[in-house]
Amino acid sequence: MEDEPKTVVLSGIPSVEAGDSQEFNPYAGTGAYQQPMISVPLSNDNAKYSMWLGIATWVCWITTGPLCFPACIAPLTTIAGIVLGHMGFNASKKMSGMGRSEAIAGLVMNYLSLAVYVLGALVFGLFGFYGTELA
Repeated sequence: MEDEPKTVVLSGIPSVEAGDSQEFNPYAGTGAYQQPMISVPLSNDNAKYSMWLGIATWVCWITTGPLCFPACIAPLTTIAGIVLGHMGFNASKKMSGMGRSEAIAGLVMNYLSLAVYVLGALVFGLFGFYGTELA
């Protein structure tokens, strides 16, 4: 006579041969308390936006001569890039460095743009009226 196939229990209750008499619950986890999952953002958007605003700022600086209108947009992108860069840098500390290099790149580009504005204001303030006669 042929050997009978071994019966497989599909109810989730362990068999007596296993020596485990506790009922198996696949949804209970391994212990009495399971820590809830915390959703972690997959990217640091503020850092990424700061970097792109830094690039946009320098594109505005470069194209100001031929196009003329980007000079009005550059101060807005500089300020927004600095704010978002600091927010992204602080968020990168909490997310174990995610987006840190983008935040630093955005901060460097935007602070350099701010330095150009300050330097331009100083030069225009000191030498702007030089050579003109006041009547």
